[in-house]
Amino acid sequence: MVAENSTPHLHSAVEPRQTLRRRLDILARAAMPSLFIVLVAVLLSAPFGIPGQPELQFGIAMCTVWFWAFSRPKSMPAWAVFLCGLSVELFSFGPPGAVLLSLLVIYGVAHHWRYGLSRLGFVSCWLIFSFFAALASFFQWALVCVHAFALLSPAPGLFQAALTIGIYPSLTALFVWGRRTFANPDQA
Repeated sequence: MVAENSTPHLHSAVEPRQTLRRRLDILARAAMPSLFIVLVAVLLSAPFGIPGQPELQFGIAMCTVWFWAFSRPKSMPAWAVFLCGLSVELFSFGPPGAVLLSLLVIYGVAHHWRYGLSRLGFVSCWLIFSFFAALASFFQWALVCVHAFALLSPAPGLFQAALTIGIYPSLTALFVWGRRTFANPDQA
């Protein structure tokens, strides 16, 4: 005699066939962090006259890569970081390759340490991010000095580091909300 529920997992394992629309929706939701970086790079390259526009462009890209690389790595793969870095480089006025290298390094650190970072509190993650943001800003300042064959004032680099570190809490709040809502591929 066969029991009525001899295959209890059969009904729960059957999923509806994914339509093209659903697959595109999942892809668009997963690409939201990368699209955000590219959109910010394009918008902040326009001459709006906002003080610190180039530094803000760098800071938003750094914060975005850091957050998504450890909180949802599938939404920020290495190839997407590379393409985002290229787009920021295209619209920035800094030394060539500095932003791209900085984004790839911050991605590597956040992705490699993602399990440990996910267990830490916000303040600890912010402090670790702050160290790497300051290091990246110093790196860019050093490249500009080498390019100019002169020891330039570190004030722009310090401003960039402070701005990047300062916008991290606001962007994190935005990203946490986005991760739960529109950027969640499981919601598609």
